[in-house]
Amino acid sequence: MILRNRCAVVGFLACAMSLAACGDVSGEPVDDTTTDDDVVVDTTGDVTSDVDTEATADATPDGVDDCPPPELDCDGVCTDVSDDEMNCGACGNECGTDETCVAGLCGGSGDCPPGYVECDGECCDVSADPENCGGCDNDCRHEERCAMGACVCRPDFTPCGDDGRCRDLSVDRRHCGACDTTCEDVCVDGACETAEDCTETVCEDGCVDTDTNVRHCGSCRNRCDRDQVCFSGGCWDYEPAVGCTSGCTGCEACPTDEICCDLTGYGISCVDTTESCP
Repeated sequence: MILRNRCAVVGFLACAMSLAACGDVSGEPVDDTTTDDDVVVDTTGDVTSDVDTEATADATPDGVDDCPPPELDCDGVCTDVSDDEMNCGACGNECGTDETCVAGLCGGSGDCPPGYVECDGECCDVSADPENCGGCDNDCRHEERCAMGACVCRPDFTPCGDDGRCRDLSVDRRHCGACDTTCEDVCVDGACETAEDCTETVCEDGCVDTDTNVRHCGSCRNRCDRDQVCFSGGCWDYEPAVGCTSGCTGCEACPTDEICCDLTGYGISCVDTTESCP
């Protein structure tokens, strides 16, 4: 069983408990080209759509205020879905009468560390993994993060419209300063202005800081992946530093090739980067 870097890790012990070492993850930026809000064209010419294929974000998860990772809020109760027969692998997923919930699978093998769920051969923290949020293969959108097993808007994004799609009101020309405000020219810091008023980079009619913007990281239309953050103009994989609730000092949750960072809006995280923390 492989505990991949894209899924949350619990430090050297967790890696040792898996059958293989934590996998390598490239720190290179994702080379996607965004043609509109919903469709992404990659460099191979394939077209993928975010519409109706991914979880919809809320502003905050419903239910209890906070569950310790990797537990999920199941009907208002913090639950370890890795070994709960009534909520096995996801809330509400009941095992059969003679089945035991192991690693989030009814009748599973038990190769994952405690609290982790087996998803396609990887041990994952489904409370915080944006590619397995609340259960295996439940993808959050690129503008979302996973919190307590629910897809919510990333920092600096706001849910808009009936579908709750996350928008950056500071730079989105069609949602500038407010969800229902459209600009004719350029959105600059949440106000309708002109390109001449932008002191950063104009990308898709928005004044963008390409050092930190996940949709335009390093350059216009270079979108970071679901499990990445943007800083210093690069897309870097991140994962929660499980158990490190009081800061990075003394935190041993991160592998040797990752650094512990207190990321605004994400909390204490392990980041696969060659840069220093933002």
